Amino acid sequence: MGETRRVRLFKVKRPSGVFWYDLEPVAEDADGTWLRGAVGSPWGAPHDHGVLPVPVAVLLAVGRPWVAWWVADPADRRLEIDVCLPVERTGVDWRYVDLELDPVRHERDSRVEIEDWDEYEVACAAGWMSADDAALARGAAEDRAEALRRRDEPWQARGWWLLDGQERPRPAGA
Repeated sequence: MGETRRVRLFKVKRPSGVFWYDLEPVAEDADGTWLRGAVGSPWGAPHDHGVLPVPVAVLLAVGRPWVAWWVADPADRRLEIDVCLPVERTGVDWRYVDLELDPVRHERDSRVEIEDWDEYEVACAAGWMSADDAALARGAAEDRAEALRRRDEPWQARGWWLLDGQERPRPAGA
């Protein structure tokens, strides 16, 4: 049996350092690149390391200022969006700089909120984020929160289908 191919997703949090996740590439389509992390997939941070306790799916694309995470936590199944500086591909791996604000849709009650305003304010006040980065963060967070409220972008449902084993994301051009 062949070994599962893995990619590493690096998430830079200022000033905390680099967090990483070992994920499985699933597909690429018109919406971006799809990655999946099964229960037990390793992750690391400057202060800790471990394995994912719940499955996740991730959608990202080079140059886009957000990364979507479907988190299949039975206590709070949710779609989280990390607002970030435009995503970069580094060979087979991926990297983005987190801009703190996270639009989230909680599936249980369809509630949408933007989390981590406190972290955003600290990052701005401490100079870890430029005025341009702060404006990008606010604009992208508000745009993505509105998209989560509308629920009219097909990729939002495809992440759950991927985690639930119902469908794989469509290849580009399909």
